[in-house]
Amino acid sequence: MDPEKLSALQIDALGEVGSIGAGHAATALSQLMGTAVTIEVPSVRLIPVAEVPAIFGGPENLVGAVLSRLLGDLGGGLLFIVSRESLLALADVLRSWAPGTSKSLGADEEALVTNAASVLQSAYLSAVGRFAGLSVLPSAPSFAFDMIGAILEVVATELEPGAETAILVTTRFKTADVAVDAALFYLPDLDSLDVILGRLGIA
Repeated sequence: MDPEKLSALQIDALGEVGSIGAGHAATALSQLMGTAVTIEVPSVRLIPVAEVPAIFGGPENLVGAVLSRLLGDLGGGLLFIVSRESLLALADVLRSWAPGTSKSLGADEEALVTNAASVLQSAYLSAVGRFAGLSVLPSAPSFAFDMIGAILEVVATELEPGAETAILVTTRFKTADVAVDAALFYLPDLDSLDVILGRLGIA
């Protein structure tokens, strides 16, 4: 199914799946950090891939991104994206450092954020899989720190040549000391949307 042809009911159903997945991701993040993590109600919408860079201030803005390909009943990829500021804030939380301690991105920060993103993606996909009765797992994650426009150009080409639409889940994870704005982009192959909606009974 072409994502641009989804009905309002189908988009609402995908939004419910996204909310459930984000809730499970917050629980996983709480366990990883060893501190309570809450989430704002996530926003779920369809968005042209070409418009994604605007969310992060334009195509030349630097972001941290972690990509996992989907294996099993669904195809495509799941891309976790945070701004440079949120990336450093997340690294501080994961190391139990005071907010603002991390000033630059190095190998340690990259490893911490990649691991956290992998945990989030796995929890999200596990929740979606249980809700929709699907078996789906993430591949080993890959990290990039680059301009958002360049990252999306490569990802869209590798996952689904010519893909123009993504399912965007945006939310804010909060601890007592810091808030991290994050975005999950699901770039589905065309068959996967039919599979999800069919399992939800609204194909």
